[in-house]
Amino acid sequence: MEKVLEIQDLTKRYDDFTAVDNVSLDINEGDLIGLLGHNGAGKTTLFVMLTGLTIQTSGSIKVLGEDIGKNIMMLKENISFLPDNTLYYENLTAKENLEYFCDLADADRSKVPELLEIVGMSKWADKKVGEFSKGMVQRIGFAQALVKDPKVIFLDEPTSGLDPEARVEMNQLLKKLNDRGIAIVISSHVLSEIKDICSKIAIMRQGKLVAFDTIENLRRKEKKNVILLETKDPDITMEVLSSIDSIKFVREGNIFRITSEEDVRERISSELNSRGVIILSLRYETEDLFDIFEKYYQVD
Repeated sequence: MEKVLEIQDLTKRYDDFTAVDNVSLDINEGDLIGLLGHNGAGKTTLFVMLTGLTIQTSGSIKVLGEDIGKNIMMLKENISFLPDNTLYYENLTAKENLEYFCDLADADRSKVPELLEIVGMSKWADKKVGEFSKGMVQRIGFAQALVKDPKVIFLDEPTSGLDPEARVEMNQLLKKLNDRGIAIVISSHVLSEIKDICSKIAIMRQGKLVAFDTIENLRRKEKKNVILLETKDPDITMEVLSSIDSIKFVREGNIFRITSEEDVRERISSELNSRGVIILSLRYETEDLFDIFEKYYQVD
């Protein structure tokens, strides 16, 4: 898988304030990354550096292996940024707006019909943007982001202000674009959406990148050694669990919360089966993305 962006020790200071503090991460072709963090965590500042809208104080950015310090156009040609509440000319049609942005990017206007098709806006090509819903305007934004055939698209709160149906449609569109091989990085406060569509999670706190991994790996790192067991015969289950010295457990009705330093699921399953106990569920307790996020924001 091609490495699109290599970010090393990226820092941005404004006088005595450090907005982004030594952030390092790689973005690969086809990544779909959720960037999480409270307001002021440094997410937007990171975005504007990675899209060439401001210069870093220190650190390096490589695009397709080339340092942008030597060729800033590598960044501008391969990266697109869609900020929250992007404005368009309401008296122009969808097609005319995109043609205008093609001209700004020195891109071929002939690709506009294809871009409108990709974002599902072909039948509104000749309608004025002032008549569009917020969700339709967002789709035009995605089309604008594709004008340069980017390798990476940065989206700042792309579903902000959308109704639930429009959010679902927007997430489907994000997956569609990602399936084309475009890496997408989404800044969002809606953790449920991030969990459903993103392959990796990045968490920023006070300008620092405090976590960056797949959701499953983050869950594994944060996993409590707790096994949840539910059976149809809790009394016999309690007898079986009481005979295993290496575990501790608490009974909550038909459910047992078992603490063990080892994976004892196979042993528990074998002993319960030998007693004829039907197992309804036997699994590790997993962390929700909200729990993981909050752990990184606990006061030290």
